[in-house]
Amino acid sequence: MSLLLGVLLLFLGRRIFWFFVASAGFVAGINLAEQYVAGPEGTKLIIAIVAGIVAAVIAVFLQKAAMALAGFIIGGYITVELMRQFALIPRAYAGAQGISVSIPFLIGGIIGAVLLYVLFNWALIVLSSLSGAALIAHNVILQKQQAQPYLFVALVIIGIAIQATMLRRTGPRKA
Repeated sequence: MSLLLGVLLLFLGRRIFWFFVASAGFVAGINLAEQYVAGPEGTKLIIAIVAGIVAAVIAVFLQKAAMALAGFIIGGYITVELMRQFALIPRAYAGAQGISVSIPFLIGGIIGAVLLYVLFNWALIVLSSLSGAALIAHNVILQKQQAQPYLFVALVIIGIAIQATMLRRTGPRKA
């Protein structure tokens, strides 16, 4: 599921804005459920799906608020994932270690929200490419773990290139 979500974000994040926002809600829901809900995986998945649906509804009716919320969530997620990819924080964290991740998440979230609001099309392309690449790289098991950051960077470049080409063909999307 995460791989499919990653591929769609990587290649179509700007094109289907509501899906980008729904994905941000799904990612936030699954991360919160994994940290705070002790129960079966099905329960965590339901929480993530409900969060994604709520975010999609917000995207349709309150686009500017959804844009800021999605930028915050994805900006925070990307910051933490980049720190993981480059071994600045452990791959798996729980409990007290999660607290040390909240400050980078908050800073990355604020930057993501501001970027998405000010530079809507390009920020959407970059953020959706980064989040799609992070989801893919996080879920792909490679023979050598050292290759994972290279996969991440390559996917980001490919996603930005494809979405930029689509932007030139279709024109900018209005916020």
